[in-house]
Amino acid sequence: MVLSALLASYSTPATSAEALLRGFSRTGEREYLAKLIAQCGDDLYYFLLKQSDAKMAEDICQQSWLKVMEMHHSFQGRSSFKTWLFTIARHCLLDELRRQQRWQAIASEDELVAVDDLLAKISQQQQQLAFEEQLKLLPFAQREALILQLEGFSLAEIAQITAQPDETIKSRLRYARQFLQQFCGGNHD
Repeated sequence: MVLSALLASYSTPATSAEALLRGFSRTGEREYLAKLIAQCGDDLYYFLLKQSDAKMAEDICQQSWLKVMEMHHSFQGRSSFKTWLFTIARHCLLDELRRQQRWQAIASEDELVAVDDLLAKISQQQQQLAFEEQLKLLPFAQREALILQLEGFSLAEIAQITAQPDETIKSRLRYARQFLQQFCGGNHD
């Protein structure tokens, strides 16, 4: 994200996101917010981009940061700042998808899309692109859980962000991995 790249000089690895939010809440100085964006902006944009398109991801990112500015006093520290931010962004994304009527009913987890025909068409040079396409074929909930896990969130944090029980998240991750293993043609963990 361009905004994070421009603000990267403000970021110091020793300053936690939670401390930056407290500083922003206390003083209202935008320097703290700039440092937060530099720390978490790219991860947030990547998460949103994998769930939507580039324009929507940018818009939702901006909406999320505006909500952080509006709701900074409501952060209670029960989770990490990043978990709280991703929860806000997820709600904004779902609201926008509903508004655009792009929300699809979540398919049951045993209704996986067959990929045999796609495998025949994929060459070695297109493996990364093909993986991205397969990721998009996952039902929203499975794709979301997998992307959050790839972002480094723990099972408990994913459950908190999505407001789902741990067991549901485990199941979604298992089915997503099984689907992607079929695509890869192997049994990789």
